[in-house]
Formats: sequence, C-alpha cells, structure tokens
Amino acid sequence: MSETTNDHLLVEAISNGTVIDHIAPGQAMNILRLFNFLGKHNHITVGFNLRSSSSEKGMKDIIKISDVTFSPAETEQLAILAPDATVNTIKDYKVQDKYNLRLPSEIRGAFECPNSNCITHVERGAKPCFRIFKEDNEVMMRCHYCERVFSRELLLKYNDLA
Repeated sequence: MSETTNDHLLVEAISNGTVIDHIAPGQAMNILRLFNFLGKHNHITVGFNLRSSSSEKGMKDIIKISDVTFSPAETEQLAILAPDATVNTIKDYKVQDKYNLRLPSEIRGAFECPNSNCITHVERGAKPCFRIFKEDNEVMMRCHYCERVFSRELLLKYNDLA
C-alpha cells in the first residue's frame, strides 16, 4: 500500500527480496524483460525517471522485487543493463547485503550474437560469449567467435530486450 506525505510517495517495504537502485533511466523495463519478472507472481514496485542527486543525468529508475535474490551469473547480466546500479538484498525488512554492480569482463550464454553468420547460430555447442568493455562511456560487446563489436543497445534490441 502506498500513501503520500509531504510531497513524497511512500512505498510499502518488502520483507525479503531485492532492491535495485540507481538504474539508468529507461533500463528498468529491460531488466524486467531480461529476467521475465513480469511473468512471475512476485510483488514488484518500479519507479521510472525518479529524481536522483547522485546520477549525472539527475534521474534514475528503481526496482523492488519480493522473494528474489540474484545468482552471480544473474548479477553479471544485470550489470550489462545497469552497470552503475546498487543492489540491496533484503531479509526480514532489513538490508542484509549492499553492493555496487561492476561490468564483467565477459559474459557467456546470456545473449545471442546479432551476426547471422556467427558460428553460434550453427554449432550446437558454441555458446555465445562476449568480451565487455567501455568505449567513450558506452558499453560495447565483442563476440568471442565472430569478433564483431556491438553496442549494448544493438545487442539488447536483437535479443528483444529494448
């Protein structure tokens, strides 16, 4: 249940789960799609384009989701979408763990390669693998097999996440 007091919206706290804070504006929906949260029965609170003094754009998204914790592999996927986010693990209404995400140097099996000629589209055992780096403050991903470089946005569009 939510209520408004002194021009602030108060949102019900979650007893157990995860709060992903400081998500770049517009990325919360991509995160919900990537992890298929909308198809599950967890309680979810999402804030879009909220004011943020710590963001260089002055805006952020936030996700609160009950009864979900992230595995290390899921945390790496999350970092692709929200490299500057903070993840809070909640247990019994208290922050149990809090950490900042960091881009992994590579990610395996999470995204399909947009290059239709890549071996990963032909060979069954070839799991897509991308080396991740930043170029001019933009997240870029280089396919291990075809060596093509893709922007994060292009890779997300190809994988129906944008």
